[in-house]
Amino acid sequence: MSEEKSYQYWLHNIPEAGDRTIEKILKEFGSARQAYFAGADALRPMIRGKGKEKIEGFIKNWDIKKKYEELNQKKIQFISREDDHYPLKLRKLESPPYALYCLGNLPKEQMPSAAVIGARECSEYGSSMARAFAGKLAKAGVSVISGMARGIDGIAQQTALEAGGKTYAVLGSGVDICYPKSNRKLYQEIIETGGGILSTFPPGTQPIKRQFPERNRIVAGLSDLLLVVEARLKSGTWITVDMALEQGKSVYAVPGRLTDRLSDGCNFLIRQGAEIALTPEDILAEFDILQNRKGMERKSIKCENKESGDKVQMQILKLLDTYPKAVDEIFEAMKIRGSQIELSELLERLIHLCIEKKAKQTGGSYFSKICVSDTIEYIKQ
Repeated sequence: MSEEKSYQYWLHNIPEAGDRTIEKILKEFGSARQAYFAGADALRPMIRGKGKEKIEGFIKNWDIKKKYEELNQKKIQFISREDDHYPLKLRKLESPPYALYCLGNLPKEQMPSAAVIGARECSEYGSSMARAFAGKLAKAGVSVISGMARGIDGIAQQTALEAGGKTYAVLGSGVDICYPKSNRKLYQEIIETGGGILSTFPPGTQPIKRQFPERNRIVAGLSDLLLVVEARLKSGTWITVDMALEQGKSVYAVPGRLTDRLSDGCNFLIRQGAEIALTPEDILAEFDILQNRKGMERKSIKCENKESGDKVQMQILKLLDTYPKAVDEIFEAMKIRGSQIELSELLERLIHLCIEKKAKQTGGSYFSKICVSDTIEYIKQ
């Protein structure tokens, strides 16, 4: 099989040959090996554009054994659709990619997974929400899937690692190219902690704009559901949302203030029928349903013990004032008072207080107590 895989690797690197062309070649010749020995003249009619001119030189210069050994030396896995461990979630796609490259590990099929995506130029509020949701999901045993982009993607994946969870990055370049370069540390940590760097593009492929929709399709494909933390109305995030919906996945969105342009996308999604994500428990509840539906192992979703809800709520309310306070300030005050609460749980409880009209959010990460006049104004509306 290893010899056949070396020919499959060659097939996947033919210039200008996408998945549809590869399908035609395999249908015509039966296997990658037989296609290789068929020669350039036999292959040329099935290849489009400049690939027709390049195929002869490509076959002549591609050393089958040497190229595949170089791939193995780089510790890059090449997984074609003919492999037993090709991800089942991708097999279910209408057009599964012919091959996947992996540095590290593939996501475990029996583990629940969530795509967490959002704006590259995110706000402090978006950053806080990404940490709150990704941290809680990772601790509960949910794999976090994203594109390792700046902003929400990278923050969610870094938080998942800090929480001791697993995260997998799908790139719009080859797996041997860290993009963006600013996420080099995250790139290394994902591999070192048992996660994986994945791509449908061969090693050495540079990141270019037209490749990112395919990256987004794989992010959605590997996930059980999609969570949008923060996004503008016109954003690349919508490509992933559309693809998740086409794949029949649930889409969740974290709501934001109506005056925040970075929350326009999430608020619009909710208006259009997306599930509203107020707490990480909303997502975990969905996984309970998915487990019953798909037969996932129940133990993969773990519940955490918390301090008495009423007691913690009262402590938080006592710390709030009519003048807005930053979440970090409230968090430090809680610690001084001996509370074991985590930042993600504090954010969750503050949001609940806002929903109950006992507090209000007056900025990305600022909260204040609702006074009597505020309550009267709310009732009048």
